[in-house]
Amino acid sequence: MTLRSLLFLVSFLALGACSVIAPGPLENARGALARQDYPAARDLVQTALAKDASNPEALELLARIQLLTGAGAEALTTLSRLDALGAAAPEDGLLRAEALLQTGEIARARSILSGKTSAESWRLRAQAAILEGDEAMVRDAFARGRRAQGDQRKLFTLEATWHLDRGDVQGARYAVGQVQQLAPDAVETLFVSARFANLLDEHTLALRAYMAILAIVPTDRPALLGAIASARNIGRADLAAPLVARGAAAYPGDVAFIYHTALLDADAGRWQAVRERLQQSEREVGEFAPARLLYGQAMLELGQIELARAMILPLYRAAPDNLGYRRTYARILLASGDLAEAGRVIAPVLNGRYAIQLDREIAERAARG
Repeated sequence: MTLRSLLFLVSFLALGACSVIAPGPLENARGALARQDYPAARDLVQTALAKDASNPEALELLARIQLLTGAGAEALTTLSRLDALGAAAPEDGLLRAEALLQTGEIARARSILSGKTSAESWRLRAQAAILEGDEAMVRDAFARGRRAQGDQRKLFTLEATWHLDRGDVQGARYAVGQVQQLAPDAVETLFVSARFANLLDEHTLALRAYMAILAIVPTDRPALLGAIASARNIGRADLAAPLVARGAAAYPGDVAFIYHTALLDADAGRWQAVRERLQQSEREVGEFAPARLLYGQAMLELGQIELARAMILPLYRAAPDNLGYRRTYARILLASGDLAEAGRVIAPVLNGRYAIQLDREIAERAARG
């Protein structure tokens, strides 16, 4: 072989190796979707469409990603682009039905589902019934979906979520177990597993599940908030702190992360810092109950009794069974000198499962007069 031939062969092999090592954006998008990194998958498929806006595979993949991220209206637009190309409806119209459900067009979604018998079609019927508040139809759709052919992962995930939303431990147990068997490492499985663990007060297990999600999608908002809450539930504010910082950086201006940042200040007794931080987002704080409660507590700690009352009293009136609201309102009453009313407000808590030493101290101070 001549030197020139050898160099040509080496160059050819190198080009071949590059084509293997460096797949195109569409293939990378599929890989990101398989890893459930939806933001990366969306960006990659958009890159592929920038090169070829009429690529039906890329458009279908984009529609799937949009549905997975709850962007039903955008998915309908993408599916219309597929229609314009004369492409067959993906999954026999099920993607369009799901997009219609996400935009509230239940009747149109039902018409597409008519006559379909797959497990996925029954999941979508269950979703429609949930939106309509028809519990009997929800249960019927889940029961039929369990007996149907096809992939049942999403069906059991939705069933688990429905039971968890209702606080139904027994109802959730079977569905969570099924989805754990079918897709143990999926983000959706980890999420319902974490919620189920929290419902059982197994907050350490919940934290592990949330952290597993964050290992896949580091800035997933629900997982960040779930992990922060779970860490706090086991008394590990030190584990919560870096997650709060991550969330605040990823979602600037998000009241949930503003609240958790202020809560770290409260942990350290920096009540003026709590007030200043929450005051910067006063409108959003007023509409987000946990932050409003914390703001009221800061006012109380700083001696601003009437401002504290203005923040807490509407919360207490709206949800008198909430222990945080009741406890804080009783403290405000004590601070304002209304001892009899403070005693009346705290009394129902004293013999309850969640009574703490502070409740007994409030009652004793109120009784002393």
